Amino acid sequence: MRSEDEYYQRAIVRNFGPAERVVKIETYRPPPLATDHVLVRMTHCAINPSDIITISGAYAHRTELPFVPGYEGVGVVEATGGDSFLNVGDRVWPLGSAGAWQKFKVTDSRWCFRVPAGLSDEQAAFAYVNPLTALLLSRSLMSSPALHVAVNAAGSAIGRILIKLANRVGIRPIAIVRNPRSLQLLSDLNLRGTLVEPGDRLSALIAEVTSGAGLDIVFDAVGGEEGARLASGLRVNGVHLHYGLLSGTPLPVSLTTTRPDIDLRFFRLRDWVHFVERGELAREMSAVANLIQCGVAATPVEACYPLAKIGQALAHNAREGRQGKILVTC
Repeated sequence: MRSEDEYYQRAIVRNFGPAERVVKIETYRPPPLATDHVLVRMTHCAINPSDIITISGAYAHRTELPFVPGYEGVGVVEATGGDSFLNVGDRVWPLGSAGAWQKFKVTDSRWCFRVPAGLSDEQAAFAYVNPLTALLLSRSLMSSPALHVAVNAAGSAIGRILIKLANRVGIRPIAIVRNPRSLQLLSDLNLRGTLVEPGDRLSALIAEVTSGAGLDIVFDAVGGEEGARLASGLRVNGVHLHYGLLSGTPLPVSLTTTRPDIDLRFFRLRDWVHFVERGELAREMSAVANLIQCGVAATPVEACYPLAKIGQALAHNAREGRQGKILVTC
């Protein structure tokens, strides 16, 4: 039988900083349920760059301390406040807020979406942040095999999904990675070329692949000078879609001056999710589940840790050359 301390564990951040140092495990009791809320017993949750960046304090202006990290996970409805369309025992994605890194998450039932029966808990835990972002980014842009596309952080989970989505319509992107060991993660993908940043050959590779015409689309998860270098390879009216900050540095302000002729777009999943109607979000999650089940958006898992060993999980997540994601079981 579990002890009470084990049963009510959660990860907590009380000060911003490096995740391995500031994320602690503590015991707690979930608050009483409001009528429109549910208690979700988390079973599996993911560690994503967005979690690490938030813990670091990069988004301190919109993050209130203390907080339970974790934007992504899957769980089972344990109890309802009474006024809910969900039933005890429903397997759900509790979206819309952080808090996945704990045994129980109390959340508004309208932010819970049922998980299709054919999806494993392990894959369901990774279904939100990366696959949904990749689907939304690519849907209206990658429509023709003739397009010239570049993806940085290409060895990441979302980078590989973007490339697979491009391959589905016949596009062979240029893949850019930040670590040479990440190149092996791309071995099963159809690419025009690969490059390790910082790459002096970037301009030459773009010119060679596009016959001097320039890139049509850039998917930028890095920002900073690396993102700006990639933007320099765009054709007039080419699209630079900036959706991540892996470098920890925003795109240079000067980019709008040096390349006023490109279409610079910014995407944050959080903004989209909080803007659309519930029905649209449910449809997109269903589409993501289909992509996972057919292998396009499936996520490789390198290791799994219990919540009590979140420090070890975070240290493993920080290792260079990982071949998959880190999964946490609650």
